Amino acid sequence: MKTITNIADQLFRKVQPVASSLGSEAGGAAVEGAAGETSGQTGAQTKSQTGAAFPAETRTPAFCAIDCPGRCPLELHLRDGELARVSANKAAPACHRGLSMRAWANSPDRLMWPLRRVGPRGSAQFERVTWDEALDEIADQLARIRREHGNESIYLAYTSGQSCTTADPFERLMNCFGGFLDHYNNYSNPQINAMVRSMYGPGALYPGGSELDAAADARLVLVFGASPAETGTGRATWHGAWNRVVEQVGERGGRIVMVDPRRNGSIPKRKGSDQQTVSWLPINPGTDGALAAALLHELAFTHNALDWDFLHERCIGFTDEMLPKRWHGLGLSVMDYLRGTGYDRVAKTPAWAAAITGIPADDIRELAAQLATARPAFIMQGWGPQRRSNGEMTSGMIMMLAAALGQVGLPGTNNGMNIAWGGGFLTRISAGENPIPFRIPAYRFLDAIENGEALGAREGVRELPEASCGNAEDASSAERAQAGCANAEGPGSTQEAPAENDAARGFALAAKASLEQTSHSNRATDSVQHQDSAAHLPCNIKAIICHGGNCLTNQHGDVNRAHRVLGDPTKCEFILNVDVEFTDSARYADIVLPDLFRMEQESAMDADGWGRRIAASTGELGARFERRGAWKVCVELAKQWGIEDAFTEGRTEGEWIRRLYEGDRERSTGLPTFDRLLEEGLAWRADCAEPFVALADWRSDPDAHPLDTPSGKIELFSEQLAAAAEALRGTPDEGAITPIPTYVPEWGPAEFAAEKAAADGAQEPDVELCADDQGSGSGAFLPAGRQECESGAGLPTSGCKSEASAEPACDQPLRVFGFHSVARIHSSWGNVPAVSRRVPQVISINPADADARGIATGDLVEASNRFGTLRLPAHVTEDVIAGTIVMPQGAWWQAESNVAEPIDVGGCINTLTTSRPSPLAFGNPQHTCWCHLHRHMGTEAYLSETAHPA
Repeated sequence: MKTITNIADQLFRKVQPVASSLGSEAGGAAVEGAAGETSGQTGAQTKSQTGAAFPAETRTPAFCAIDCPGRCPLELHLRDGELARVSANKAAPACHRGLSMRAWANSPDRLMWPLRRVGPRGSAQFERVTWDEALDEIADQLARIRREHGNESIYLAYTSGQSCTTADPFERLMNCFGGFLDHYNNYSNPQINAMVRSMYGPGALYPGGSELDAAADARLVLVFGASPAETGTGRATWHGAWNRVVEQVGERGGRIVMVDPRRNGSIPKRKGSDQQTVSWLPINPGTDGALAAALLHELAFTHNALDWDFLHERCIGFTDEMLPKRWHGLGLSVMDYLRGTGYDRVAKTPAWAAAITGIPADDIRELAAQLATARPAFIMQGWGPQRRSNGEMTSGMIMMLAAALGQVGLPGTNNGMNIAWGGGFLTRISAGENPIPFRIPAYRFLDAIENGEALGAREGVRELPEASCGNAEDASSAERAQAGCANAEGPGSTQEAPAENDAARGFALAAKASLEQTSHSNRATDSVQHQDSAAHLPCNIKAIICHGGNCLTNQHGDVNRAHRVLGDPTKCEFILNVDVEFTDSARYADIVLPDLFRMEQESAMDADGWGRRIAASTGELGARFERRGAWKVCVELAKQWGIEDAFTEGRTEGEWIRRLYEGDRERSTGLPTFDRLLEEGLAWRADCAEPFVALADWRSDPDAHPLDTPSGKIELFSEQLAAAAEALRGTPDEGAITPIPTYVPEWGPAEFAAEKAAADGAQEPDVELCADDQGSGSGAFLPAGRQECESGAGLPTSGCKSEASAEPACDQPLRVFGFHSVARIHSSWGNVPAVSRRVPQVISINPADADARGIATGDLVEASNRFGTLRLPAHVTEDVIAGTIVMPQGAWWQAESNVAEPIDVGGCINTLTTSRPSPLAFGNPQHTCWCHLHRHMGTEAYLSETAHPA
């Protein structure tokens, strides 16, 4: 894709300057951090839009409002009314991204005025129009679509760029207009959220896990797939907390173990005390659940280190006698799974896990021995391991490991979730009541465009009239909806218990069933399949409103499919995009409106994920050119539809912000008045001092603070999951969910056409497993014959290999996954060179895989599967496990234009990922991905050009 700028007239039709007091003054202010680059959009203007002169220089508080744990408080330095530079608020040091906000605000992709599409969808052919023309068309089109298809055909897209108290007004506007098709889930953590609901109850979702600072009291910190120093960059957020934890754990002689397929940015490379404290345990992607199972096996049978009193009193399902009575004797307990007397009939020994994870069995035994004596142990997981096709079960296994040690709720521990996100403190403006009850999984919006009328409860649609799934916020009904079953009864229902032989067939052999699924060619991967006669959506999506996000294309799985679907205006008839810049998603809009950053308007927001800090922006920087804040846009649309009074309730946006803050101030101590907050820019809550420990209240007094699970206990065995497993019977995902967390292999390379499916349709190749002869004392056994294990194409020698594959090493499929780099939050800052240069967009590959393919660092390589092809430079490094390639996620899709099939040269990882949702949560499985990798034929020319640039 050629970079779209508002001053590149040749890319647009009829883009002639419209009379504006600023139009002739758009000079060439240098973009911060990008030497030699200029922007014709945000030049040095010496007057406001009213013509009044600005003071010579002022400093005003603001903040970065992106979906980040830091949300850095900032100070804007204005010179002659223009943003001269950005500095940190001294009370909360900002990260490099927050300090680069001037470069982003002055980006060549920054929108300046309304645009209307005049070419084919996706062609980036737009004309400049007036606000009146744009608003008239938006109002008319949405009114027409409502009249012809109903409010349920208008979809508000999932986005992640709105974080302030009044930052997302379109939901409120559309509810006043008669409603809209809503979504549930996000792209970050739906799989773990589904398991939290069943194991701990929905009340545990927020604040989630313990705060990271609580880990400073631990003797052992075990981290699965998380990198706090990267995902929470900045000393005032997770990065600062991580540094404190490493230092304090090291001082007491403790240890931090990072389980990850890559040496992430939280693992020190330099020699010193930090390196002695923090160690990297490389693991094959998607196999964290197998490691957790083997650790539990060792803790239970070798070390007898589990807290049996805690498991008896506070949990359900660890042993057979801890199950509800109607499930006794069926081999469905956790102990049955571990010893091999239930489910897949395989003992979860270190040898079993070694063949799957690639971690030597002795290393697993050593880690288990440390867990057996570490008091306290802090166990956490990032959102990466759950963002896979087996993410629900994986996240459940890690949480179960934490619970089985019996330390949950004690100082220095965690409940196995990610560290506390908190959900914030400030109250956001009410969206009102949506008259349209239906909600779809956020990850299924493309399906709802193409074939929405075939989407029913089995495909994840909630609140359908015949589905009887109840209120989605209710604990049991939410989980039943998560399970995707139309009429499945939840726990405590009057439904008859299944016959024993039926339960055994459905659950005790669930893991085996997961390996005997139907052929990949029959899977509902690209479009949903109508599976029963239950209620379905009344219509397809016909209109989309996308405000502050790039998930229509760039951040969604199978970005090429998104391009095809959104590029057809006969499917989705109208798309409105409201954003600060021209993103890839904006290419497919019919109307594009220029929004404001929150630092350009009066705002208030939680300045961290926990809600300890409150930040404010005076809005003194103000609007430039013809940009308008989204609230004002909604007010104008409300006027056209005759619903202004209902929308505004007689208040301006600023009045709403003040009213909401003053109400919150009454709920806390130490918060200043709103006027004082605007002066200081940052305030701290006095009632939120000590690090939060997850489930501490419940641990100290379970009667006063009960879990909101059906039993009031931690449900390691969940009847909700049992109902979900039964509902999946006969579907492509049969066996992917079990009543207890288990290790389930993720989708293999055949799902991505990176390897031919076996003749019998099995998902994974066979591998010999041998019983662990080290003696577990469990009485576990392995049945005679061969057992299935994770596909091991290209894995280290300690992993399992595909015996059936006759492909040479250079043609073996590789796993692919992305990571959140310090250069971006999702795709934000993806177009700011000063930030992007910090983490080059390259494909990192292990030397063993590179040597097999003749690849050296700097070579151009092409990664491809059935979803698409991308081309990037290679980086050969030992910091990535063999059999896997990784790249930073969030890069902007950019197609090479002179080829028949688009090749992404921007490095958007979603060129390769699938849009098929996960089985239980219908969530984002984008980290499950396979591809072929080859050295590009044009590498020599590329290397010559980079070595001798023109």
